[in-house]
Formats: sequence, structure tokens, C-alpha cells
Amino acid sequence: MRNRGFTIVELLIVIVVIGILSSISVVSYNGVQANARDTARKSDVTAIAKALQLYGGRYGPMTVGSGCGSGGNGNGWFNYEYSPSSMMRCLKDKGTVTSDIIDPSGTKNCGSGDLKCYTYMKYSCTLSGQPTTYVYANLETVAHTTTDTDGTCASTIDTLYGMNFFVKFEE
Repeated sequence: MRNRGFTIVELLIVIVVIGILSSISVVSYNGVQANARDTARKSDVTAIAKALQLYGGRYGPMTVGSGCGSGGNGNGWFNYEYSPSSMMRCLKDKGTVTSDIIDPSGTKNCGSGDLKCYTYMKYSCTLSGQPTTYVYANLETVAHTTTDTDGTCASTIDTLYGMNFFVKFEE
């Protein structure tokens, strides 16, 4: 009886098949991670909106003179690490949130024209005589257009920062 092993060709075929399967797995895994981050972003934006509503019910909306909000008007970046007088710090100090709500990517701040900006923003305005607030996020798995934030308080942040998702609520 002759003891027979694998040929080089057979081994190469097995290695190629394993390589193809592993590359498919990596691509699928990256897509799953992006979906998970987007789900967290949607949840974060909803939590921020609820915290702002709670804050507004107790102390009035975050506007000029409220002592909260970047820029002093209650609008702008919504990130605890961004500025010492940020909205997140104010919500934490007032007890409407118990911990930082930071984008799952860990982004601390973004610049104009940064379409890969993964952090949250808040803008308030008056629409049809009603004070309205929007909390914005940039989702990775949603295609960006130049009309994503049209009709909101900050209609240009889709082209400036890539924001393509928002939650609207009335104060």
C-alpha cells in the first residue's frame, strides 16, 4: 500500500479558498460594525432629544443666557469634550443625563468641510411660530446628499459636516 499525501496544487487551492472566505468575512464584519455604530448614533440622538426636553421642562430651553450651550446660544456641537461650557456638561450638571453621550467613533470635534464628522449637533429655531429643536448625527451607512437637512434649523450642515440624520422636537 502506498501512502499518499496532498499535492502542491491541492494545498494551493485550499489556501486560496480559505483566503477568499476570510476576506468575505472581514468585509461583512466591517459592515456589521458600521451598522452597529449607526444604531448607537440613532439611540444617542433620541436620548439627547429626550434629555433636552427634560431640561427644557425644568429650566427652559437652552438659549442665550441659559449658561448652557456652545457659543452661548444653545446651538452647535453637542459633545462633552468639545468645550468647557458645552451642552453635555450642562445636562450632566443639571442631572438630565447621568453619563457622557459621545459618538461611538470617539470623535471629539470636527471642522468645516469635514464630511466624515461623527459627533452630534443641536440647533433650535422658530418654525411656524413654534420653538423647534433638531439634534443631528452623521450615519455611516446612509448615502449623503445635499438636501439631507433642508427644511431644518441648520440646512447647510449636510454639506459642511455630512450630517444626514436628525430628530426633531418642539420645546
